[in-house]
Amino acid sequence: MVKYFNDDYEEVVVSFDTSDIDPNAQMDIMPTSDRKKIASDGASTAYYKLPPHADELRHLIAFKGMSKSRGDIFKACYRLGEKAGVDVGYDLQKMKFFIDDLIQMHQRGEHL
Repeated sequence: MVKYFNDDYEEVVVSFDTSDIDPNAQMDIMPTSDRKKIASDGASTAYYKLPPHADELRHLIAFKGMSKSRGDIFKACYRLGEKAGVDVGYDLQKMKFFIDDLIQMHQRGEHL
């Protein structure tokens, strides 16, 4: 079972059969066909609206139901070059690593 919030800020619960998944595996699997496509004319669109409770990135990550890899890309991109002790190259390599992970997850049909 996976919980997330849709574009109308309503909680959505998705259940699916996980009986053939190793319970010790650390996977984040959810069908991606449930994502509602929203038309855009290039201007501001509904998928950019922020939920009323969001005042940190973690709220946006949870609201959009992002996998860990997608959330890590989002955070690294947002803070690009601002994390003490690391340079821009570190954040870019981190994003590249997790983008490669998302590509593999997509190929396996896992939740992104």
